[in-house]
Amino acid sequence: MRRLNQIILSFLIIGLFSACGPSEDELVEMGRDQLANGSFEDAIRSFNKALEKNPTNYVALNARGVALTRIGQLEESVQMFNRAIAVDSADYRAYFNRGNAKRLLQDDNGAIQDYDMASNVQPNVADIYVNRGAILFKYGEYERALFEFEFALRLDDSNPLVYLNKGKTELRTNNPDDAIFDLKKAIEFKGDYGEAYYWLGLAEIANGNRAEGCIYLQDAQTHAYEPAGEAIAQNCLQ
Repeated sequence: MRRLNQIILSFLIIGLFSACGPSEDELVEMGRDQLANGSFEDAIRSFNKALEKNPTNYVALNARGVALTRIGQLEESVQMFNRAIAVDSADYRAYFNRGNAKRLLQDDNGAIQDYDMASNVQPNVADIYVNRGAILFKYGEYERALFEFEFALRLDDSNPLVYLNKGKTELRTNNPDDAIFDLKKAIEFKGDYGEAYYWLGLAEIANGNRAEGCIYLQDAQTHAYEPAGEAIAQNCLQ
């Protein structure tokens, strides 16, 4: 009888510890906080524990994929997004995030397909069009890229990334005045945007304002945008 009581007590203690552990939702929320704070490895551990409780938790699958992308485990992150999409194909986030991972894997065609799927599911997210436009910009398809950025701007007119990419594209299509306007808007929303200062400097130089352009290039260098040094050497040290 004493032995039976000890066994029952052991099961009660185990059950008590299990009940006191974080729930599935608490683990997901903990992981999301860790992800937001840049604690990617900790986030992955939290999502792993949540997925042990429920292997089909869409939020945990998608967020774990994001964390894996952040630490450079790109192929594994793609597989995680595949699992998320299998659970819920009506949510745009896993398509969008899988597209981002594929971009980093240099699979630009695959990334565009995923951005297409994301925009079909949720057509009102500016970042989808920005990222798709950035791929088009990379291959010199400036008119198509500009269409993407203009559409993104209609969805979100306070996003510095939209203005940056639109400004870069305007410069490449020989519209320096429009480029200058957009790049100044990018800096207005993000004052330490080194890349925006860099492109603004190039746009001012293209528009005949070398002295002003060189000041912006120096600002870009101050904000640690590495290509600014070469641009200063080419345009400002003569």
